[in-house]
Amino acid sequence: MEDNAFRKGLSVTAIILIVLSAALLSLNATNTIVFGEHTAFYGFFFIAAVAIPLLAVLIVLTRYYNRTDTVEEMMAAIAVRYSIFGWFFVFLIKFISGILDLFFADFYNTYYTTIYLCLNSFNVCVVGTLVLAIGLRKLPKMKIEKRNLKFGQILLLIMMMYGLTQVGSLMGMPIHLALTSFSSLTTNAEESISNLKSNLIIGSDIYIRVITIGILPAIFEELLFRKFLIDRTIRHGEFVSCAMSGIMFGLWHGNFQQFFFAFFIGVMFAFVYIRTGKIIYTMIFHASLNVVTSTVTAELLAKLIDKMGPILKTGDIDPNFDYDALLASILPLLLILLVWIIVLAGMQIAGFVLLIVKRKKFKLVAREGELGRKEILRKLTHNVTMWVFFAFALLLFVYTYLPDILAVFISRR
Repeated sequence: MEDNAFRKGLSVTAIILIVLSAALLSLNATNTIVFGEHTAFYGFFFIAAVAIPLLAVLIVLTRYYNRTDTVEEMMAAIAVRYSIFGWFFVFLIKFISGILDLFFADFYNTYYTTIYLCLNSFNVCVVGTLVLAIGLRKLPKMKIEKRNLKFGQILLLIMMMYGLTQVGSLMGMPIHLALTSFSSLTTNAEESISNLKSNLIIGSDIYIRVITIGILPAIFEELLFRKFLIDRTIRHGEFVSCAMSGIMFGLWHGNFQQFFFAFFIGVMFAFVYIRTGKIIYTMIFHASLNVVTSTVTAELLAKLIDKMGPILKTGDIDPNFDYDALLASILPLLLILLVWIIVLAGMQIAGFVLLIVKRKKFKLVAREGELGRKEILRKLTHNVTMWVFFAFALLLFVYTYLPDILAVFISRR
């Protein structure tokens, strides 16, 4: 009983430290927006003062959660180890970026997008994989029977994936736009177009983008959120495996623009892996989605923004500007972009219709003695150690939106 109380106390302590981290990260980012990049370094000392004890608490927690005999124990054991992965995901890149900005400021600012994308990819693909491979190694695994998919099945699943992304985007995009609209209140038109050009997706080199956003994350995120996770949860049933994989994968994207569709395809990918036992299939699905969004769509938008720069910069009409020449130069791009959007929309609609028609094919098989779905969801939301992971995920959401909102109120004072 005392041991259980101690574990809960450690979990609550971790949650409190994560909340403090979210506040410090957000305030430091707000300070940077309002007063300039040079002020960011001073907040790192306070962030480190909370982050280092937090990592120590998480490591201690892993010593107390090494059993997965019950659903509650399994959830706690998984949550604390993925929280350590979350620690590295959030803080390691922050500390490295801070050091680079301090000692190599010119180089860091010149190649910011490339450096950030490479660091982020390294953090997930190398550090994250090592952290979870080491942390999860003592938790029992269950081997999943391997089956092959036919080529036609692969194509159908890819189309269904696009259908789910469309539904998820329609759900999340209005929330995302509402929360990010605050940033436009603190920037003028010229700054807005500059920010758009320096966007990590649109403003980065296409080859770096394909590797760091398109291919590598698709491979390693499938290992982290499907194979590593499901191999250790499937003994308690297909539903809990799909639920945890979808929820954790969705939350870890850290914004509403991606949360819903990442949750939907996370559940779908989990189902495919459970049915086939081959992670290569979900890697292919994931990569096909990432490459399309990070290459074709992004490249078309980047070229269009470059050509429309003179108009977007001020929004004013210049009588000396050759608008006919500009229109002639952007018209082919606009037509290509329009056709591309129509093709994607057609795939998404067709995929969603196929998903509705074939929904009975996605039936989870209950194991003997498996808990009911409502009971599993209740345990998932009432497990205090699971909330350590949820707190980390919510930290990402807070850090995505809160600084811009706070900056608006501070700049108006």
